[in-house]
Amino acid sequence: MTTYALRRLLHTVPAVFIVVTLIFILTHVVPGDPVGVLLGPYADQERIEETRERMGLDRPLWVQYVDWLSHAVRGDFGDSFFLGRPVSQAILEAFPVTFSLAILSITLTVLVAVPLGIISALKRNTMTANATMAFSVLGISIPDFWLGFLLIMLFAVNLGWLPTFGYKPLSEGFWTWLRYLALPVITISLSQMALVARMTRAGMLEVLDKDYIRTAHAKGLPMSRVILVHALRNAFVSILTVIGLSFAIVLGGALIVETVFALPGMGRLVVAAATRRDYPVIQGVVVYLALVYMLVNLVVDIAYGWINPRIRYE
Repeated sequence: MTTYALRRLLHTVPAVFIVVTLIFILTHVVPGDPVGVLLGPYADQERIEETRERMGLDRPLWVQYVDWLSHAVRGDFGDSFFLGRPVSQAILEAFPVTFSLAILSITLTVLVAVPLGIISALKRNTMTANATMAFSVLGISIPDFWLGFLLIMLFAVNLGWLPTFGYKPLSEGFWTWLRYLALPVITISLSQMALVARMTRAGMLEVLDKDYIRTAHAKGLPMSRVILVHALRNAFVSILTVIGLSFAIVLGGALIVETVFALPGMGRLVVAAATRRDYPVIQGVVVYLALVYMLVNLVVDIAYGWINPRIRYE
């Protein structure tokens, strides 16, 4: 198992290098100039050139890349052009918001979607299965931003149960923290529930017709043991893949939801940076999210080997 985990870890190293390089190149290729945004349209050419030199943007692109990469491997993404503080500090302030949103969303998704998928597979061709599939189609079809506005109108404006926008850290109390994240979590989770429920149903339907399931029933094992131990464990490899992808989607999809609910997370940080062409912030945030995404993929790959030992040998 250790060899398998190390091999998967080594496979992520070139992927990280490629992602980091592409992020740097694409950031500088996209039209727009941070100096123009910073100084405004009426700045004279001499001041523009002086500011570009001070920011280091007058050097060749490969020189900027080598200098940035040498600092980035140490966790130093430079200073923001507009925020007046290091990028790493801005990321560490915003990341707990996005990470909390992602963890709560994926937890709610798994707790709701996996049982729904199992029930739908066991009750195939019934009203329950049809209702589950209808819920899945509805969840995938509704845009996050539109659902967010509907939830705000219902639970925040009309009923007054939950706050409309903003964020409170966990240090101010668990329930306060949860109340501010409830609507964003529900908004993100609905589409992911639909995806995970459909995959769980498909995986369980494939496994339930296998001979070893019929053998387990013939041996008189309890239904719960047959479903949870024999069927679900063998179907869980494909389900785990979708859960890992959902976590990555939640991190990326949080950009829209954080804007709707005015959450001070990574989404709002990178949107503001993209608008102002704040290269260090864009690069730092995207690299940070890419590293988290690859870490999730690594955990999922290692979990494959734990769930199904045959994968390690293959």
